[in-house]
Amino acid sequence: MARLFSDRGTIAGRPSVLKALERVTTRPGPQAVVLYRLSRRLWLRGLEFPAELLWRINYFLTGADIHPGAEIGGGLRLTHTAGVVIGKGVKIGSNVTLLHGVTLGGSARGWFDGAFADGFPEIGDETEIMAGAKVLGPIKVGRGCFIGANAVLARDLPDGEAYTPGRETRELRERVEQLTKRVEELQQERAASDPAPD
Repeated sequence: MARLFSDRGTIAGRPSVLKALERVTTRPGPQAVVLYRLSRRLWLRGLEFPAELLWRINYFLTGADIHPGAEIGGGLRLTHTAGVVIGKGVKIGSNVTLLHGVTLGGSARGWFDGAFADGFPEIGDETEIMAGAKVLGPIKVGRGCFIGANAVLARDLPDGEAYTPGRETRELRERVEQLTKRVEELQQERAASDPAPD
């Protein structure tokens, strides 16, 4: 509620009470969050069957697949709920924004006979995850991070870092170019220092 009534509560800014009520009752994002909170309370009381039943109702009504075993802080914003998946062991901080198609869950690394550690992501406060992004496995995302659309995050992110598809590829290409140039320089230096054959 505090986030909804903040200066950034909607695109137009802080909503009136009437506008906020309209958004909560007509938009799937607030509905998905409310249904998750109810299912989470049941889950924590050990009432797994009704919690999971409410979880399925949430999915049917809003398209958001949020397991009641996930730990989610206050201020979660689901702008669009279609295709959102949040797995059982996921931990999400406060004031996080998720767009449609975001998947947060386990990586199924357990299939490899324990050769890789499996687990669930932890998402820090004030992080924004854009449409179609995937964070799978024991990945830690810091506070105030940004994960771009359609990214598949396979490493931890420190506080305040942005990760977008193609960015690491560009950085890798630049590094390869630097290394190639350095190898050429070393070859030229070696050729210049080698004594000329008689």
